[in-house]
Amino acid sequence: MRGRNATLSDAVEERHVVTRLVPQSSWLTGPVFGLPEIGLAEIVFAALFSAFGVALTSGLITSTRTHQGVGAAIAVLLMTAPVLFARRWSVEAAAALAAGAALNWLVIGHMVRCGAGLPAAFFVAFMLGARTGRRDRVLGMVFLVVNLFCQSSSDPQLAGGPKVLILFVPVSVGFLIAGALLRARNTVIAGLRARTAELRVQREKNAELAVAADRARIAGELDDFLRDRVDRIAVTAEAGRATLDSEPAETQAAFVTIQNTGRQTLSHMRDVVRGLRDGASTEPQPVLAQLDRLLGEATTADARLTVTGDPRMLPPGVELSGYRIVEHLLLALENDETARIDVTVAFSPEALELRVVGPSVPVNDARPALAAATERAALHGGTLRSQARDGRRETVVLLPLVAGRA
Repeated sequence: MRGRNATLSDAVEERHVVTRLVPQSSWLTGPVFGLPEIGLAEIVFAALFSAFGVALTSGLITSTRTHQGVGAAIAVLLMTAPVLFARRWSVEAAAALAAGAALNWLVIGHMVRCGAGLPAAFFVAFMLGARTGRRDRVLGMVFLVVNLFCQSSSDPQLAGGPKVLILFVPVSVGFLIAGALLRARNTVIAGLRARTAELRVQREKNAELAVAADRARIAGELDDFLRDRVDRIAVTAEAGRATLDSEPAETQAAFVTIQNTGRQTLSHMRDVVRGLRDGASTEPQPVLAQLDRLLGEATTADARLTVTGDPRMLPPGVELSGYRIVEHLLLALENDETARIDVTVAFSPEALELRVVGPSVPVNDARPALAAATERAALHGGTLRSQARDGRRETVVLLPLVAGRA
């Protein structure tokens, strides 16, 4: 559809859309190979830390420190491998890191291992914040402080000795806080998604209830309509029989009236029954926010949608009727790609106004569409006013939004 000034969907979504947030760091905690205990991050980091630690302690990386060899290369894995289980057992991983650092200090002795050991401790601190509650976080941080103390006491690279804890402990706490913030963010996102799904289901249920109410109301009005038409036919037939011998012309006119009334009644019944017939479609009922799509699909003309007032979600029955009314009114206009159709939706506290302006089809062809739109408006106590001038038709529909009618 070309040249729209504004779309109702844009206006409504600005007020009602729930922002969809995708956790950019979900890879940190997502399961791998269907195993909820192990995530991709744990596999990657455990492999990197372990490889670097083995390279440091086995002599693959140049070092002047002693005690290099197979034993040191195996022992250093106790300071890195527990990262693999930090997702499911964060506190246990922290305890294993503390035990591994103490064992390396006591058995292997002084050796440079901080390049692999410190990142492993920081990663487990992050997992403590992301995967555990307050009590487990405190316990896990105690184990990590022990790990950092053992590393700073046994690693010649950490020249400050235990004093460097003043630096490393706050850094670990920072990683823990970052993990806690990530967990809180993901919890909020999960709640928003669940709420959005609930609102979508509730909206569809409300639309179904509104359609059922419309059908029941139309069925009741159909009964009154048929009674009125049958009474008219009976009165006309009686008048025609009374003038059968004396005024043949009047009798013929009466039969023509009966014929026309019968045809109109039958046509009206077909339209109503078609609307009441249960369909197999499971699609939700259309609403005003989809008018821009309707204009693009229902006509080849240059259709423009303008929204004024305070756009908001209306009761499902009004939403559906407003959409259907515009759909009917488009049938009363020429479907010509060179023509222009203007549709205005005006929101006010008391009423919804629908204005459709465009080149009109012949009057006889427009009557069924206008009649259907009038019936839709009458369901909500609304009014329809339509006039054609110089080949263009302007139709204005007012639907009250007071509690008793909407």
